[in-house]
Amino acid sequence: MDSEKKIIGGCPFCGGNVVKTCKGYRCENNTGEHPSCVLNINAIIGNRKMNDEEIAEFLEKRRILLDGFSTKEGKTFPTVLELADDAVNMQSVIGRCPHCGGEVRVGTRAFNCSNYSNQEAPCSFAIWRNIGGHQLTLEEAKELCEKNITSSELEMYREDGSIYRKRLGL
Repeated sequence: MDSEKKIIGGCPFCGGNVVKTCKGYRCENNTGEHPSCVLNINAIIGNRKMNDEEIAEFLEKRRILLDGFSTKEGKTFPTVLELADDAVNMQSVIGRCPHCGGEVRVGTRAFNCSNYSNQEAPCSFAIWRNIGGHQLTLEEAKELCEKNITSSELEMYREDGSIYRKRLGL
C-alpha cells in the first residue's frame, strides 16, 4: 500500500516533486541508497519554522525574503534565503548602494547601506520596507538599488484610505 505524500512544489534541480517529510522538505529523488538529487531543506532554519507556502515560493524563486529568524541568544532578524547547489544560505546583502557603492542589507524596517556607521564616509541610504502601506518585495528593493525606479506601479494607500498607484523611485 503506497502512502499519500504532500507535494509542495517542483525541484529546481531535477524537476522531481518536493514532498513534506517529518524533518522538512525533500526532493522525491533524494531517497534510497543511490539518490539522484541533493535537495533537502530543513523544516527549521535559523530557529524559525518554515511553512509550506514559503517553501513553495522558495522553490520557485530560489531566493526569498523572510522575517522572524533568531540567534541562539533570541535576537530576531530578517534575511534572504538563497538556494545554492547543495545548501540553503542566509544572505543579508540584497545589492549595491546607488549612493556610495556599499552593500545594501535587509533590516527589520528598512534596506540600509552598510556604510551608515562608517566614520570616514557615512552613508544614510535607506529604503523603507513599508511605503504607503505597500510591503516592498525583495525584487522591488533590488530594482531600486540597480535602476533607481520600480518597473511597475505599486498599489499604495493615502491617509484617508484611498488607493493610488505609482512607480517608486529614488
